[in-house]
Amino acid sequence: MTCQFKARALAGAVALSLVAAGASAGTVDLTYMGTTATNPKTVKITNSPVDEAATHVYAHGFRMRTDAADPLTEFLAWCLDIASLLGTGSAFDYNITDTPFSNSFGLDPLQLGRVQAMFDANYGGLDDTDGVEAAGFQVALWDALYDDDWNATTGDFTVTASDADVIAQANSYLTTAQSHGGGKAFNLTFYESTGEGAAKKQNLVSVAPVPLPAAGLLLLGGLGGLVALRRRKRTL
Repeated sequence: MTCQFKARALAGAVALSLVAAGASAGTVDLTYMGTTATNPKTVKITNSPVDEAATHVYAHGFRMRTDAADPLTEFLAWCLDIASLLGTGSAFDYNITDTPFSNSFGLDPLQLGRVQAMFDANYGGLDDTDGVEAAGFQVALWDALYDDDWNATTGDFTVTASDADVIAQANSYLTTAQSHGGGKAFNLTFYESTGEGAAKKQNLVSVAPVPLPAAGLLLLGGLGGLVALRRRKRTL
């Protein structure tokens, strides 16, 4: 897990705890603050099971806040809904749900499993500020949702990109997720837009690392104490 990701994961976990604490009846207002990528990439969706899907779109992570004026409420989210546009310029209402989604395509248990595998297998090493990595991960998430062949250029969901590295990166993430045999590394939180018709916005997903069990925390604390003791002895 990269140092950059550790920092973002910690900030995201804090923000998500604030979301949970401040949410009333599972609802929250979210404001889009910009892209995570310093060099964002676009892709063209050439085939999709969603009739209303956009075609030429940016693919990257979203910096979202529950309070636009408070950076401590910022967290990273990703799109799971190519039929709607992301709301920008003001706050929009979302329901926090464990059963995504009632107003868009997906997610059945198989789709949910593929999305979970995408995060568990790849997210710990992702640099979301890199345009190719961010776009590749977003494309791979869409493919995990809308297709089951683990390939972004074949099947029910396909994309092209002027930067071939984006497609190569997406397929690399998909291949890694398909063969993932590890345990659950991240808890997913789903945000469902409450808007209807033209007022509906993109449904989103965010993640936080699965907390270590108490025994693991005690072990880490003990190891930390041993290291500190050894350092103290060396200075005596």
